Amino acid sequence: MQLSLQDVVKQYNGTTILNGVSASFYAGHCYLLLGQNGAGKSTLAKCMVGDEKVDAGSIILNGSTSQVFDEIAMQYQTFESYKHLRIREIIQLFKILTENAYYSEELYEILGIHSYERMLLKNASGGQRKAVSIFLAFLLNKPILLLDEPFADLDLMKKKKLLYFLQTSMQQQNKLLIIISHEVAEFEALFDYIYILDKGKIVEHGKKDELQQKYKHAVLPGIEGIYFDVTGQVLGGRGA
Repeated sequence: MQLSLQDVVKQYNGTTILNGVSASFYAGHCYLLLGQNGAGKSTLAKCMVGDEKVDAGSIILNGSTSQVFDEIAMQYQTFESYKHLRIREIIQLFKILTENAYYSEELYEILGIHSYERMLLKNASGGQRKAVSIFLAFLLNKPILLLDEPFADLDLMKKKKLLYFLQTSMQQQNKLLIIISHEVAEFEALFDYIYILDKGKIVEHGKKDELQQKYKHAVLPGIEGIYFDVTGQVLGGRGA
């Protein structure tokens, strides 16, 4: 399975957010999408799942532009739907409505949803909503998963358990996993490929191991060093 972006352009009110983005993603691998706030990461993700219509370019799955969006599930940074339902009711609703739903008791436990499943969504914290959004993205059982800051708002133990779950589920189910995240230092083992987005353009990409060799003299360790050498920016912070 191959998901391809070809010269994708997206504008808002005359401002170009994505300026000719091209990328290729393959099943069985995990891709890390990096960039500062405003670089276009979330806009690109929304275009990939069909929430936003591209102004130019193409999004292609296995050589076809039809039904691309039906094959991608996205975990959003915030989950605001069904505020007046209890969390377990929301999950059950999605389970009933989803054909071949993937209901993982392991993921339910990792995210600790059992401890607040009776809570109305409107009363849930940011971390709890993030957990529900992650669970629902997996429950939809799509071949492509796009996770937007999945580790944010989770405590350290949940982050570690989620890392292991993502690694094993990707291998066992041959998923294509694309992750937008500023948190990389503790999760580098998860990522196979890296794409760096800056001012709406892909400015560097490649296999993680090859990029680490290319930027082996970076002043910062690991992926953070690659990012700093390419952009002059610290992940989640300011430039040098």
